[in-house]
Amino acid sequence: MDFASVPLQALFTHNASTDQLIVFLESLYGHFSETVDEKDRFGTLQILLPTLKAHLMRLHNQTKEEDCLNSIVRPLIISSFSQDSVVSTESVHLLSNAVAHFMAWSLLELGAQEEETQSIDNGDKDDKDSKPKDIFQDELIKNTEQSEHSVQLFGHSSLILLLGQLLLIMENEPDFVDLQPLKFIELCVEDDNEKTTSDKQAKVCSEWDELKAYVCAHRKKTDYYRTHSSLLHEDEDDNDNESVHSTATFNTAATSASDKTTAGTLDLECCLDVISRFVQQLYESNDIKCRKANDQANNRLYRWMDLIMIIAIAMLPCTDSAVRSKLTNGLIPNLLRWQYQYMCTHLGEQIFLEKRKHWCQLLWKRTLGIYGLPATNLLRTESYGLISKFFDFYLGLDSVEKELEAVHISLDLRFNEQFFQILQSGLRSNDSTARKYASYILKRIIDFTTKHPNTTESLSDKPWTKYFVWSSDKAQKYSELWDDWFLLYDIMHESVIHLVDPILPRFEMLLTDSDTRLDATWWILLLYRGFQNDTLSVKKNILEYIFKLQNKKSLNRLGTQHEFIFTALLKTVDVASLYGVPTQGALVSPFGEAFRFFLRNLVSSFEQEEEKIRFLRQLIHHMAHVSGCYLLILYIMEALTEIEPLAAWGSEELKALRYLVDRHRNFQIVKTKLYLRKLCISVLVRLSKHSVLTFSDVAKTVSSLITDVPLHPKSVEYIAIHKWLRNHTSNNKSVADNLKERTDLYVQDTMPDDIPVTVLRSQTNVLARMSIFVVVNEEGNIQTDRIVQLFDLLAKKITISSGSVHLFNRHLVLLDSVWDMFDHCFGSINDLLSVLRLSEETKIRLLKRMDDQYLDSDQETVTDDNLIHFLLSITRHLLESPMELSDETRTQIIKAYTDHCVALLRTRSSSVEWSKEMSKPNYLKLMRVVYDAATIHSCFVLPCDKTLTSLICGMQIKKTIDALRTRTWGDVLSTFIRFKWEAIEGILNYTTKAVNAKADIAASVFDPMDLCEQAVEQLESANELCAEAILNALKPLLAFPWDKNVEMLELFVNYASELLKENLTQSKTFPPMMRAMISTIFQPEILSRPELNENNGPVKKALATVLGVGEIKLYFVTQCAELLYKYWSTYTDAANQSMIQYSSEIISLLLFGPMRDREDQKIDAAISVKLQDAETVKEAEGTVELVFSQNDYVVRVMMNDLLLRLDPKNEQHIVFANILLDELLQLSSQDNLFAFMYTSTIEHRTKIRIMCSVMLLLDFVQPDRVDTCIEKLFFLMKKETVTSVRCYMEWAMIRLFYKFPDRLDVLYEKLADPNTKPHNIISILTVTFGLGDLLPNEFAKKYFDKIFRCLVPWLVTSHFTIRLYAYCAWSRNWTYCRKRGLNPEVEKNEYLNSLDSFLEQYSDCVKFYEKIKTQFYLTEFDGVKDFNVEFIFRQLMTIFEVIDNEKIASKAFMKLNPKPVERCPFVNPQRTSAYTAADPSELVGIESQAATKESSVSNTNNDEVSYQKKIMPWEMMLETDADLTKTLVQKKRRRNDLIVVASLVDRIPNLAGLCRTCEIFNASQLAVYSLKIKEDPAFVNISVASEKWMPMIEVPEDNVAAFLKSKKDEGYVLCGLEQTTTSATLGEFEFPEKCVLLLGKERQGVPANLLQLLDQTIEIPQYGITRSLNVHVSGAICIYEYTKQMQWRQQIPTGAMLASP
Repeated sequence: MDFASVPLQALFTHNASTDQLIVFLESLYGHFSETVDEKDRFGTLQILLPTLKAHLMRLHNQTKEEDCLNSIVRPLIISSFSQDSVVSTESVHLLSNAVAHFMAWSLLELGAQEEETQSIDNGDKDDKDSKPKDIFQDELIKNTEQSEHSVQLFGHSSLILLLGQLLLIMENEPDFVDLQPLKFIELCVEDDNEKTTSDKQAKVCSEWDELKAYVCAHRKKTDYYRTHSSLLHEDEDDNDNESVHSTATFNTAATSASDKTTAGTLDLECCLDVISRFVQQLYESNDIKCRKANDQANNRLYRWMDLIMIIAIAMLPCTDSAVRSKLTNGLIPNLLRWQYQYMCTHLGEQIFLEKRKHWCQLLWKRTLGIYGLPATNLLRTESYGLISKFFDFYLGLDSVEKELEAVHISLDLRFNEQFFQILQSGLRSNDSTARKYASYILKRIIDFTTKHPNTTESLSDKPWTKYFVWSSDKAQKYSELWDDWFLLYDIMHESVIHLVDPILPRFEMLLTDSDTRLDATWWILLLYRGFQNDTLSVKKNILEYIFKLQNKKSLNRLGTQHEFIFTALLKTVDVASLYGVPTQGALVSPFGEAFRFFLRNLVSSFEQEEEKIRFLRQLIHHMAHVSGCYLLILYIMEALTEIEPLAAWGSEELKALRYLVDRHRNFQIVKTKLYLRKLCISVLVRLSKHSVLTFSDVAKTVSSLITDVPLHPKSVEYIAIHKWLRNHTSNNKSVADNLKERTDLYVQDTMPDDIPVTVLRSQTNVLARMSIFVVVNEEGNIQTDRIVQLFDLLAKKITISSGSVHLFNRHLVLLDSVWDMFDHCFGSINDLLSVLRLSEETKIRLLKRMDDQYLDSDQETVTDDNLIHFLLSITRHLLESPMELSDETRTQIIKAYTDHCVALLRTRSSSVEWSKEMSKPNYLKLMRVVYDAATIHSCFVLPCDKTLTSLICGMQIKKTIDALRTRTWGDVLSTFIRFKWEAIEGILNYTTKAVNAKADIAASVFDPMDLCEQAVEQLESANELCAEAILNALKPLLAFPWDKNVEMLELFVNYASELLKENLTQSKTFPPMMRAMISTIFQPEILSRPELNENNGPVKKALATVLGVGEIKLYFVTQCAELLYKYWSTYTDAANQSMIQYSSEIISLLLFGPMRDREDQKIDAAISVKLQDAETVKEAEGTVELVFSQNDYVVRVMMNDLLLRLDPKNEQHIVFANILLDELLQLSSQDNLFAFMYTSTIEHRTKIRIMCSVMLLLDFVQPDRVDTCIEKLFFLMKKETVTSVRCYMEWAMIRLFYKFPDRLDVLYEKLADPNTKPHNIISILTVTFGLGDLLPNEFAKKYFDKIFRCLVPWLVTSHFTIRLYAYCAWSRNWTYCRKRGLNPEVEKNEYLNSLDSFLEQYSDCVKFYEKIKTQFYLTEFDGVKDFNVEFIFRQLMTIFEVIDNEKIASKAFMKLNPKPVERCPFVNPQRTSAYTAADPSELVGIESQAATKESSVSNTNNDEVSYQKKIMPWEMMLETDADLTKTLVQKKRRRNDLIVVASLVDRIPNLAGLCRTCEIFNASQLAVYSLKIKEDPAFVNISVASEKWMPMIEVPEDNVAAFLKSKKDEGYVLCGLEQTTTSATLGEFEFPEKCVLLLGKERQGVPANLLQLLDQTIEIPQYGITRSLNVHVSGAICIYEYTKQMQWRQQIPTGAMLASP
């Protein structure tokens, strides 16, 4: 009640008479009922309720009091608490308090009636004193018909009304069904009655029965209203306010009906509010406390309180948050408080504690039920809040219980495993609320245990759970341990990696502390928390930490946590992006390799074999049914191939293995699935458990794993399975015995006849695939006796000429499967039936019985495509195998088949018969089989005339309804056309062989022109189903000698190109169509005809199509090039002329090789490497051959081999070579090739490919063209800036001057030009290096007379690099001049001698030349001796660091054609030692101080030189793969004592920029995480060769701390670039001379563990809005500031420095 009610009540009590109060009540009640103004109604209620209370105080009669409450308050409850009530919230609140007060008053009324008077009708009594009529008396409260003269207690009836409403809602509302609240109440009531033993504790069954009676009566009333709803509506007035219509949801309604059936439903929240306040009144209201009830009233109250508690707990799984809030924040806490204040006072502390334990156990039981809901049920997360809210009550920490002398624990959760499991579930949840509650509860548990040690001592005999252990003597350690754990738990979700990284080692400390060791599940929780981190770098860092774990005990503890492994770890790594490596792909991932290594160690670390077996079993099921990333699966399988063998997998695991290889959704790439099968074979033989495997398990698994795997008796997979099967037994039988039994069972007539052929094929494939392992001995040799023994019953059954056709066909399916499998594994088995001891007569009968099924025109024949396939397959095997039939018998059978087929094809029927129409394709298939067999065995007795081909071409198939059952009519026609042209192809192949063999063919051959026209016409309307067959038929047709015209071939190419364009994206149909077109067009018969090969002609159009497709698809250009090479390598006059005609196309093929850098292509390449054996991989290392999935390089090998083998004496070859040379040089000068200076781009590769081919063509340069060629090469040298390309131009120039020494004047002119660009003059000087040794004597003498005068000016240029090369040219030529002795006057020239003497004795020159000697290209390269295939295509590229997949080894040429070529051998064995000496790590290194001091560039024509090139040291002109860092720091060079540590920086652009900055500002060292970054093209492009001059050291991130400590010991001051509270501002800070500058990680900065080591942190003042700088920019600013300060100090006089303060 509000603050005014008490004074008002006192006023009425003392001043108003009883009659006045009655008048007041009638007036107020009437006004309240009639008014519609809510403010007025609220005001009325504020006066009504005190008046009512004053009236009750006057009555002093329980019966009158109860009547008054029932007549006045009861209607107010009905009208105000109903669901459609419009009473304001304030009024409801006021009324709720009053009702709760009156209910408590009533239940504790003195002089209560006899206990048995429980309830009466509350509306039929006519009281004169009374009150207004109860207008809701027929609506709600009749439970049972009672005596009209009995009194009903208001509190009792109201409690039944309110609780009954709750029960009705729980009964009707579906959201309570999951946890069945009514059943829970029933069980709790029964359990309470069983446990109630004390006299002071009353049973609640009677109250529960009353409630059930109320609900039953209300349900009957509802049914009545539903039955008579129409009558009720007719009797209602339009203004009838008594009907209650519910439109609310379950939050406030028991039903959703809109008629009288809902009469009596009250608002749920109002009911809970009243009940909660009622309980509160019992222990808070002084008026209530003063009313002393008798024992009967108290016992009744205790029972009701128990029942209310049970009902409240049962309602906890309500999905409405407002209802749950009222229960958990109001009703249940009020009940627990009442329990202490009332029960403890009246019944004693002991009974109170027992009842408190009982209630807490009910609460915990319901909490467990809620937690046990499915994870998808949102209500499940409420279990954490429930535990948190009632935690104090469980452990006796609530404010009421604190008044007791000691803590009395009602439910000690510390000893409950389920409690900690719930906490851990919350801590690893993704729901922040669940984590918050769980963390809070765990902290409370630890705090409680710390503050109340006596609670653990008193329970010393009670065992702790594995999740929580405590002891008083180690309380401090346990407390610290948990503090550490919570700190780690919070830090694991930080987004800054340098906060997470230092704490990772603490994990194992938590695990391995012997005194206070935490269970492994808590350690795992930290990792769960880390995996929830949204920052990918942090998450990946945590994973990498896990992968690096080596301690076996730690790994064992981790491995036993299966839930973590399979629901967290494997889920986290099941992301393909984690395995990607830029520019390389996914299957070369360091992350993946680390995971593989970790998994291998994890499996090996299990201490108990049972745990390891359980882990491995769950792992295969997880891979098969959960894992989505195929990369993860492959890495797991690779790890399993490396573990120790263990009998772990049984039948279910093998089933999962089969599912993985056959049906996993993400293994779609053929090579990937093949690699998976190979891995699975290796894992199967390691992990399978023979003793529990049945033969069926083994056979199915082996069959599944070897599908599509290339097997032969010497292959690794075959040997592994063969050895494994030898050790397997099932039912005490060997594999061979079991296979024999299953084979015989299949052969026996034990299966129904209607089994589809495809099902039979699946069964026979299993038997056939197993048979290849049992018919060989240990050495892998076939044993015919084992074949006979295995299939003897099959052989016997096949020979039976009578019997079931279905059984016979079943035998044929098995025979065909075995025959195919033997051919696949052992090669062609030519005499399988002979091995099975079948006679020739039996084989003929076998053919006859098969023929009767589909070749009998007098009866309905078989049309099942699958069955026909097997029948024809057996026929093919018999006819094509040379040892199954004699030649004479075979010839007779072939002739008979042909005649019979022709007769059947000529048969015409007036009616349309489905079986005969659908048999026509079968006749055509048989024709193909017959003609193929005749071709193989040269059985030239068959017709091949126009009549036959016309008959087949003119064949038509009629449309039938039955033919449309399984496919469209268009598909039927296309398939029929395919079979027609396949048959024609067989006839054409037969005819071609017969003509070539000059056989006497019985009749004239077909008309090729007519047949070609029909094929081309058919091709125009063909689709993907028949186009391949038409194209294949055209191949032998066009190869046949006849006059082909351009128009016909043009049509063919156009139609074929359109078909290919339409099917470009079809992975199944496009490749065979493309291959068919290529093999058809590029035949010698077509290539040899010039009129067909003109520009814009059909053949060149086809080649353009192939080249275009080759840019995006693999292998097709190679196939085409093979056909062209095969023809052109004959070097006939026609072939030579064809090469000249195709010169432009040959250039395209010489340069072919697009950048295959799509992700799928990289993965395909990686898989291809893994599929190769180790020896093959080792042989291909360092060359393009290592890319096994691509063979683009083969195209270049074939075309260059053509050039290699050209004859310099052949006029056609000379013409062809010069045409190519001109076009190649012209192509190499195109501007688009010079748009980028970066290496490994397609432009860079194209230029290298051009120059490699040019080298092979220079021998064909004629005297009249040599000047032009030299000028073009000089022009290209001037234009080219990439030395890996320019070196080929220099070599080409050397060979030209060697061959034409009379053209040396051009060289002298170039040397005499002072305006030549630096890079160009360096190349010209390089040309002179070896000429003095190569030229003939007559030209050498003139050469020495002029060359020194040309070199001297360049020795004095200001450009250091030019001087260096000039010195090298001088030294080598002077040596050759003395050695040859051709120019004594030159040797005696005192000026030259003086200069040479100075150069030989000057220390810097001596030192430079010693270093030059280690550079192969500068000192050892010989333009004549090194002219070989190996040096051109591989070795020179290696010297200049060209990427490996551009290099081609000479063995690739030898594989193509091993015949050596005299003018350019494959290798020069005498030069091998020289090549080996050219170790990149030993290449030249020059003092950078001299280079820095003296480097300059000509100012003229700077626009033609790359800006990045103008400040390059001389060695950049070489662009070698040298690692010069070990020789750069020279004794005489004084570097700044600044060491820049960039080991925490991992982005290549930043590192490259820092390298360039450090070199420019003369830092002494740059520390990086790996020196391999210098091999990255991106690094080289940005660093601009500074890495060749900048001393760099490798300091991995893990070693940075140790490195800093070592430098500190050497006297360096450790500075770090980071913003901290003690940072010095850059510009104000004075750098020490010996300084180490540590740069932090991108975005994360300097890790915390390294900050502690630093002497000083420095920050750059910032004045903009953006508060961070790029790490390279920041580092560069600091390095510049350091350099500026050092220079300033050197410039200040010593005295001034000493005088400065």
